[in-house]
Amino acid sequence: MSAVIVKNGRVACTAVAGMANIEKNRPVEPDTVFAWASVSKTVTAAAIMKLVENGAFKLDDDINAYLPFPVRIPACPEKPITFLHLLTHTSSIVESEYEGVYADLYVKGDSPVALGDFLKDYLVPSGTYYDGENNFKRTCPGTVSSYSNVGVGLLGYLVEVVAGTPFELYTRDHIFAPLGMNEAAWKLSGLNVEHVAMPYSGDQSSGFKPLGHLGFPTFPDGLLRTSAPQLARFLLMFMQFGELDGTRVLSQESVTKMRRVYFPNLDDSQGLIWFYDSFGPRKRVIGHDGSDPGTNSMMYFDPEDGAGVLLVANGSWERDRAEALVEKLFKEADQY
Repeated sequence: MSAVIVKNGRVACTAVAGMANIEKNRPVEPDTVFAWASVSKTVTAAAIMKLVENGAFKLDDDINAYLPFPVRIPACPEKPITFLHLLTHTSSIVESEYEGVYADLYVKGDSPVALGDFLKDYLVPSGTYYDGENNFKRTCPGTVSSYSNVGVGLLGYLVEVVAGTPFELYTRDHIFAPLGMNEAAWKLSGLNVEHVAMPYSGDQSSGFKPLGHLGFPTFPDGLLRTSAPQLARFLLMFMQFGELDGTRVLSQESVTKMRRVYFPNLDDSQGLIWFYDSFGPRKRVIGHDGSDPGTNSMMYFDPEDGAGVLLVANGSWERDRAEALVEKLFKEADQY
C-alpha cells in the first residue's frame, strides 16, 4: 500500500507498507508504481478538457461529428451522444464489468486489441461484440445516470482521433511531462515492469496469489500506472485550478467546469468524471476511486481547506476499512 497526504499546494506526507512483489521479496517504496484502476479516468477527462480549451470541439457537440464510425443509442437513435454525456456517465452506453465482453477481454500484458477496433466492434451494429440490448440503456442520452467504462474508453479514442496522435502520447506530452510525472504510462511497454507493484488476489489467511499485470482494450478508462507521489502532482494541479509550480496544464475555466454538477436531477454528486463524496466530517470532498483485479485506489481532496489524500493497494481491500483509513488520513492532514 502507498499513501500520500497533500496540503497547501504540496506533498505533506508519504507513507508505504507491505510488499510490492512477494515472490521477489521487494517491499513497497515511495516511488513504487501502482495500477490506479478507475482513478485513471480523471486524467482522461483532463485530456478531453485540454482539447476543449484548444477549440477542437465543445462539450455539447455530437461525438459523431468527430468519429470515423457512427454511434447511436438503439432505443433513441435521433438523440446525439455528446462529450458531456460521456463525461457525466449519462450517454446510455453500458457494459457488465464482471461478465461478458468487457470482462472477457482482460489479458495479461498489454491488450492486443486496439482501442478503436474494440469500440467499433462494441458500438456499431456490424461489429463482432455489438449487442443492441446489453451494450446500451433503453433510454436517451442525458436522461439516466449509469457508470460506463466503455464510455470513458470512447473519450480516450476521441482524444486520439481529434488530436491525431495516440492517447498515451497525447497525455504524456500535455499532462505528464508538464507535471514532471516521468514514470506514468497507460501501457506496460512504457514502463520498467520490475518497478510496478504486482497485483494480488487473496488475503493473509488464504495466501496471496500473483495475478500478473493486466491489460484490456479500453485502457483510458482504468490502466494508468504511476506512483502515489507522482499522481499527487496531478491532484495538486487540479486542486489549484490547473496550475502547479508555475506550470499551467489546464485553464481555471476548465477545472471549474470539471467540478460542476451538470445533471443534479440524475446524480447530484457527478461532475465531469470527478465526483463528490464524504468521509466522516468532510461532507463534500471531490475525487474518484477505482477497483480492478489485484488493485484498489482512492484519490480525493477537500476544496474547503486544500487537504487531499491518495491511497492505493496492490490487492483487494474491504471498502469500509479503506474509507476509514482515508478518513484518518484526512484527519492527519489537519496537522499540516
